[in-house]
Amino acid sequence: MNKGAWTIILIWAAVWCCDLAARADDQCEEPVATASGLVRGTDAETPGACAWRGIPFAEPPAGELRWKAPRLAPAWSGVRETTEFGPMCVQNVPGPLVKLESKAGMSEDCLYLNVWRPKKSGQFPVMVWIHGGGYTIGVSSTPMYWGDRLAAEGDVVVVSTNYRLNLFGFFSSPALLSEDPNQSTGNYAFLDQVAALEWVRDNIENFGGDPDNVTIFGESAGGLSVCTLYATPIARGLFHRAIIESGGCGLSEDLGLGYQNARLTADKVGCGLEDLECLRALPARKLIAAMPKGMARNGNVPHHDGHVLTGTPLSMIREGNYNRVPLLAGYNREEFANMLKLYPKIKYTRPRDYEKKLVEGGMMSPETASDFARLYPLGEYQNRPVVAYGHAFAVDNFFACSTHDGLVSASGQGTPTWFYRFDYDHMRFGKYFGAAHSFEIPFVFDNFDRMPMNAFYNDKNVVPARELSKTMQAYWVNFAKTGNPNGPGLPEWPEFSAESPRLQVFDYDVRAEDVGLSDRCAFWADHPMEQMPDLK
Repeated sequence: MNKGAWTIILIWAAVWCCDLAARADDQCEEPVATASGLVRGTDAETPGACAWRGIPFAEPPAGELRWKAPRLAPAWSGVRETTEFGPMCVQNVPGPLVKLESKAGMSEDCLYLNVWRPKKSGQFPVMVWIHGGGYTIGVSSTPMYWGDRLAAEGDVVVVSTNYRLNLFGFFSSPALLSEDPNQSTGNYAFLDQVAALEWVRDNIENFGGDPDNVTIFGESAGGLSVCTLYATPIARGLFHRAIIESGGCGLSEDLGLGYQNARLTADKVGCGLEDLECLRALPARKLIAAMPKGMARNGNVPHHDGHVLTGTPLSMIREGNYNRVPLLAGYNREEFANMLKLYPKIKYTRPRDYEKKLVEGGMMSPETASDFARLYPLGEYQNRPVVAYGHAFAVDNFFACSTHDGLVSASGQGTPTWFYRFDYDHMRFGKYFGAAHSFEIPFVFDNFDRMPMNAFYNDKNVVPARELSKTMQAYWVNFAKTGNPNGPGLPEWPEFSAESPRLQVFDYDVRAEDVGLSDRCAFWADHPMEQMPDLK
């Protein structure tokens, strides 16, 4: 080959390499097709990831569409810039918090989702995150939920989604039931979540995601949502694995009770429960102001409407009516237990009054209180009633047993299941909070330096936390990829079953332990408490 030919080849190779480099640099900004139109993303905060923020997946559920099933987002022309998060759904939070969480503010026009993917070619497993907030507050744009690092470090596509909250997501009425083609009411939050999963099924391949390998995961109300999706037939085939973090499977209510709660709001705003024209014409903020406070027993929970749910998610799993995919679930050692220490009358309860407090509060008979004390002996809780009460009511009753019972039911029907407990509390204020509710989230996303978890981690204490994060993130990613969290270099995580009740403990050392919850969970099954007891 002569010198001229070699020169041409070298020039062509240089141009080709430069073109490849340019394509890699521009990969995040290349328009991507969705069912509604083209979208353009941007480089994520973390090198090695692309981000698309604020992609509408449904038409705004406002005006005549308030309390209706979501409809596909209208088509747009040209390329839509999706570099900023969408508005947060209407909720009762202070204005400054709205500004911190979303530059786009708050609106009923809130059905947006976000996508992060590795900045490389290929097809990757998909992980769809559902945020928490007690079904009343929250938004997918909270910085500790950003999926750029999980995408880049785990080689997965991460999706996070908004969904209607509080009475916009859970208001129920006979009139709404009658007008709906599926005779459904009171579950608009889950119709939104299913719509987001349908969007993933139909569009995620264009973002490098595998629509045949989708994992749903969420924490708190997001974890409760995962179990609802795990049970409901309307989500069948839309996901292939499920992860519940501090959620469980027991929180839902009958439609009759939902109607009672909805009527309280309707009466307060001067509309009849079945006067949909009046209710849909009201400003969103007026409805929010009239909403009953709290979560359980106020209507802001899933409803047994016969379409989304026929009973509690747990009862549906027990009956075999659920989406039979591998399930990984767990809870945090303290959850809300230490909050009881804020109430002096509980905090200073004397050991000799341990059972008496329960009886005098009208919560338990003397016989039941005796059973309680046997299952929760003070010697295991620093001989302090407040510590025992906290772990019994704010951990086992609300989180651990609902999760445990769901896993027992699914594993007993041949579904692969894994159980965990998060114990890590080696951060700022750890001695006050313990391994509290939501504190496992930065370990999954590697977002220790982002709001609000940056209040607990700094350069001095983040190193061991990041070591545990690598292990937990590897378990979550392995599970998303294969349906089994185990993999090379990780401590063995035994599969859970009623016959072999083992869980994985996440702390400085990662280890397997016997669960030891069966007797306590049987107690709570016989004495269910849907709200914290009034021990104050």
